[in-house]
Parts: sequence; C-alpha cells; structure tokens
Amino acid sequence: MAEGKLRIGVLCNGLQLQHWQLECLQKLAEVPGVEFCVAVVKAAESGAGQAKQPLSTALYRFYRHRLWKPRAIGPVDASGLLGHLPQVACNPVRKGIAEHFSQADLEHIGSYRPDVLLRFGFNILGGGILNLPKHGVWSFHHGDEQKYRGGPPGFWEIMAGDPITGAILQRLTDKLDGGIVLRKGWFRTIDHSLKETVDTVLMHSAIWPAQVCRELLLGADIGSVGIESKTQAPLYKYPRNLQFLHFIRRQWRNKVRFHRAELKDHEEWNIGVYHQPIASLLDEGHNTSVQWLPAPAEGQYRADPFGYYADGQLHVLYERYDQSEGQARIARLRPKQDNNLKRSRTMLDVGKHLSYPYIVEHEGTVYVIPEQAALGRVDLYRVTPGNDGMEPVALLLNEPLVDPTLFRHEGRWWLLGTKPPLTNVELFAYWSEVITGPFRPHPLNPVKMDIRSARPAGTPFVHEGTLWRPAQDSSLTYGGRISLNRVLALTPTGFAEVTEKHIEPMIGRWSKGLHTISAAGDVTLLDGKRFLTDPAQRSRVRGRKLSGFFGKRKH
Repeated sequence: MAEGKLRIGVLCNGLQLQHWQLECLQKLAEVPGVEFCVAVVKAAESGAGQAKQPLSTALYRFYRHRLWKPRAIGPVDASGLLGHLPQVACNPVRKGIAEHFSQADLEHIGSYRPDVLLRFGFNILGGGILNLPKHGVWSFHHGDEQKYRGGPPGFWEIMAGDPITGAILQRLTDKLDGGIVLRKGWFRTIDHSLKETVDTVLMHSAIWPAQVCRELLLGADIGSVGIESKTQAPLYKYPRNLQFLHFIRRQWRNKVRFHRAELKDHEEWNIGVYHQPIASLLDEGHNTSVQWLPAPAEGQYRADPFGYYADGQLHVLYERYDQSEGQARIARLRPKQDNNLKRSRTMLDVGKHLSYPYIVEHEGTVYVIPEQAALGRVDLYRVTPGNDGMEPVALLLNEPLVDPTLFRHEGRWWLLGTKPPLTNVELFAYWSEVITGPFRPHPLNPVKMDIRSARPAGTPFVHEGTLWRPAQDSSLTYGGRISLNRVLALTPTGFAEVTEKHIEPMIGRWSKGLHTISAAGDVTLLDGKRFLTDPAQRSRVRGRKLSGFFGKRKH
C-alpha cells in the first residue's frame, strides 16, 4: 500500500455490473486515499466451453431471469468508474471446484500493484490469486455463513422460516464461504417478498468495502486480519423445481398472513416500573415483576419512558401516541402530594411525531433529546424551571436520527441512533467535546448493521467499569425484546460491542414486547406491548389513580 493510499482492483465479467455492485464501487470512490488501478475481466468462453444448465432447476432460473426484478441485481453500466482503467482479460483454468489463474496472468495483474482485489465476477477462486494483493481478495456472501453457504441469497432463509438474513464481506481463502470475515450484518427476512429481502441485504451491505478501507487508512488492522470463520454449515445450491414450487406457495401464504395480521392486530404500549436499578438486569434470574400503569385511554398508548426527580419525586416523560391523529407528543406523568397519579401534561408539541424523550442530567440541568426524525433534525431541550414544559437549547444534528441517545464516555459526548429506511438495523454514531455540539460523524458510519442489537433501547450504563448499551431486538417482531451489549471500543476511529444477554418482555398484560429501559435512580422504567384484535370492544381499566405507584425518592 502506498503511503496514505489503497489501490483497488476489480474482478468482473465485464463492465456491466449489478446495481448493488456499482453502489459498492461508488462508496469506495468517495473514500479519500482509495484509487482504482485495474479491471480484471473474465474472457468470453466459447459456446463449447459453456456448461449446460440442468433441467432440474429450470423453474427457478426462469423466475430469476424473466420474472424476478430486484433493483439490486438489475444491470448497470460501470464504464464511468472502470472504463478508464487498464483491463486484464483472463480465462482461468478449472481445478476441482475452483478457478486458478495462470502464472502469466498473476504477474500481469500484480504489475498494477493492487492492495485489494474486489470480486464481482468469475466463479469460486483458488490458488495464487488469493494471496496476490496485500490485503487479499474480498468477496461478499449474502447469507449467514454459519447457517447457509452457497445460495441463492434470501431464498433458503424464507424456506426455513428464518426471521433474519445475514451477510458477510470476507477475505477469500480456499474454504468456500468460510474465509476471513471483515464485516458481518443481519437483516430482517421479509418472508413474503424475496425481492425486498434481496434488495435490502445487497444494497445496504454494499458500503462495507469502503468502511474496511477507511479502517485501513486510519491505521486499524481489521482489513488485513479479520476473524476466521469456523463454519461447517451445509452448502446450498439453486432449488430444484419441486422445491421452487414449495417456495412460491410458502411466499404467497406468508403474504396473506402478513396482510391479515396488519388489518387484525393493533399494538398497544404501556409503561411499567421495575423496582430495581438498571444494572440488576445483568444478573442471572433477575426479578421480572413489574408494576404497570392503568391501561391507556381508548385510541392511545404510552411508550418510551424516561424519568427525572424534582422536589424529591419521580417525574416520567414519555411518548403519548394518539391513533386518531397518527402522531405523538411528549407528555409527563407526575404524582400529586398524596401519591395518586395525576393526568398527564403535554411538555412538547411541534405538530409532528415525537417520541423517545431521552433524558440527560448534566450540571444541575435536566436535558431532553426527543426523537423528532419527522422534522429531520435532533435538538437538545431542557425542562423549564417551572417543570411545565421544554425549551430548545441547541441543534445537535441537522439530519434525522431515530431514538437519539446521548451519553458521556471517556471524556466525550456520544450521540447514537438509527436512520430511515432501516431504522431497526443500522446504527450511526456521532461525538463532540461538549454537550451542545457540534457533533462529528463517526468515519465508520453506520458502525453496526444488526436487526437484533443496533437500535438504541434506553439508557447506557456503566457496571463494574464496563459500558453497557441497551438495544432493540426486532428480529421476530418490532420491539420484541432488548439486547444488552457490552461495549468493547467506542472511540472517534473505532467501534465494537458484543451482545451478552437478552431481556425478555416482563410478565403482565403487556408481555408481547419490550423496547425501552431507562435508569431513574433506584428504579428502572420500561414499556411493554400487547396486541388488541378488536380495539372497539377491548376491555380497559378506566381508573386513573394508582395509589402508591410513585413514592418519595430514596436517598
């Protein structure tokens, strides 16, 4: 690698690529210090050398080439990026299941001094090409290699009823779909649409080579080391005709079920108090008993609770959603002097949807960072001296961020959240020296892609010197449970965390989901979900008083 430079070569079957592949190259071209150096193009085979396609997979191949039109795999012209490059035409020799380049071809490719070869063509590779570039040959596998080697992407996940579809960027070795993993992510399997699943996985993982190149240019070594895959997963191939017919039937059945559930089931969220500090959720066999508020009023729900103390009593900010309006405000629950629950008070209404009123107490001030992605920005507010509203303090980010979570770590302020369209999958990080900003984007954004543990789910906390970050696991249902992630690295140039534990929904009537936990002194606030199949006839608890629900703060 030249000083401050990375030279990228592209292995392809021609200058017509798939849409996701061109997206990948465009992201690479945006990285300062990256330059393309050579296009290694597969020479056209003679008709006699082309293998006949088996009739046993004819139905899937007809569907793939004539009927199925994912945007991600549509053909695009890449000559604007690659057309000016020197081209090396190669026709490698098949040895076993892999293609091997001749020594002359290897020397020709090596003369352009590529640091990385990015594979967008050819077949399974073996031999000297794998070790020719300093950082190896990089290739995507669209599937979790621990479960599904081979392909086609997304197909076997739907057949198996797997709720998530993985993907990896790997440095190739002689082990099929079991090389050195440089990046890995997990996405929802859209079981009623193979097209949507493929578009999502291919288009959103396309940024990974650019991210690894940024790491290499920043001095990190993951691009050259990575993690060796130990997979022993079965090798999948194109489905046979009968399997494909079963797939079409299953996909159609899933689609009918999806739309039926969409019309039938309605989510209702409510707030509960867990009478233990938030760190106790790390304990094995922690108590799951929660004290729930009375059911919300007809057509409303409460979610995303965050608490602060004023005059020795607990106050709770939350999302108050109104189904008739289709949007929410930030409201506050506060106890009266006799500890009965008083009707909630609106604290912030901007005419657009608001939620997740995340609280930070700093230097005697109660700050609030509500989610206002509908406004396309993140603002810092503070609770007014009269404790009756919120007033703006600073613009933190002039772009939408879902569930913005602000906390201090190792001398810096960190702002984490997700973004549309994959609000449950892609985690973005920003940092600043002061709470009011300006906040700088992390160079590796999005720092994580995982529907099981990316989207923030409440208050990060430190326990025994370790930072823990709660995140939503929406792999089975939106807000299904919470993942507790142990943060290994959070710096302006690096990010790493590992999921150590899952917090399942708490017992009670709202036990079908959990997507926020927040620290409030010696107690933890949380929410829960239930499904209502007939909102017009549902039975509700109408009482508004909850004697003894909120007590004096314990000192």
